[in-house]
Amino acid sequence: MCKKTKSWNELTFADNFLFCKILESEPDLCRQLIELLLHIKIDHLEKPQGERTMQETIDAKSVRFDVYTRDDKRIFDLEIQTTDTKNLPKRARYYQSIIDMDNLSKGENYTKLKDSYVIFLCLTDIFHKGLPVYSFENICCENYKIKLNDRTFKVFFNAIECDKLKSEDERNFFRFLKGEKAETGLSRCIEEKVEFAKKNALWRRQYMTWQQTIDEEKEIAREEGREEGREEGAREKAI
Repeated sequence: MCKKTKSWNELTFADNFLFCKILESEPDLCRQLIELLLHIKIDHLEKPQGERTMQETIDAKSVRFDVYTRDDKRIFDLEIQTTDTKNLPKRARYYQSIIDMDNLSKGENYTKLKDSYVIFLCLTDIFHKGLPVYSFENICCENYKIKLNDRTFKVFFNAIECDKLKSEDERNFFRFLKGEKAETGLSRCIEEKVEFAKKNALWRRQYMTWQQTIDEEKEIAREEGREEGREEGAREKAI
């Protein structure tokens, strides 16, 4: 059964449309969120790009980053993930490969590659190990103390276990992401942006158009499934 598309007034920050729109339109908010998640400081962050699409060759698989941004030395991709699609590790791998190809121009030395972070904010525990966050970087299998130091990082947050996070601000953010009342300054600020966004007539129209497109695609997929079922039934009857 296809999941029912939410109405405009039902949307929260955990929904892809508002997540992208708000962080794209609020660079300082995006900066604060990245600083909170990665425990780093950012002096200047380029304007975030919501739903940025990249495709290196015409026959290659394209990717669409939820929120893509960078500072002088690092590239960040923020992804909101409400369900476990079972492919997130390899999706993160492909995303970072596309980031690297876009980041390095022909003839440039590999040392010019920026640090890259692919960050998934998950509402489920995709690794089923009960950790609030799973951080990955390449290390030597023979000696775990030796890092490859290629400066690529994949980080998967698990909102279900957010109470285990060390920072109270992080805990409050992920509680808010799960639908609880905003408590900290950052969460309250995002909550205010969500309420303000609900009054944005342009965004509402864009969402309604997007919703209609998704519903049409679902109906086409259902009809194709029904047609395949009828054809299979006819073949079995003929046999």
